[in-house]
Amino acid sequence: MHWQTHTVFNQPIPLNNSNLYLSDGALCEAVTREGAGWDSDFLASIGQQLGTAESLELGRLANVNPPELLRYDAQGRRLDDVRFHPAWHLLMQALCTNRVHNLAWEEDASLRRICGARGAFYVTCAG
Repeated sequence: MHWQTHTVFNQPIPLNNSNLYLSDGALCEAVTREGAGWDSDFLASIGQQLGTAESLELGRLANVNPPELLRYDAQGRRLDDVRFHPAWHLLMQALCTNRVHNLAWEEDASLRRICGARGAFYVTCAG
């Protein structure tokens, strides 16, 4: 049996193959306002990488498959291990490749200043 229903028209167009940084006017403005305009090229590069259909799908998979705590093995021995979905590892690998993970320890104070914003941007867009 086929049910008739309404046409869904109030949904945004899916983000596929777009630059997540350049398409976020508020973020671009905030980066410039806070004195990190020198970092715009890097942010645009990462925004392009994270805006691909593949990266967005990895983010979706990482969100719907939360980490799993394994406390004990089958014999009752304590493990205290956490298993992450492979998508999580792939996203983290991309962030580490672009040095997002260690920006807080940069010697240049100007780089340290923006690292928090960078990290929040990347994690939010990827997830």
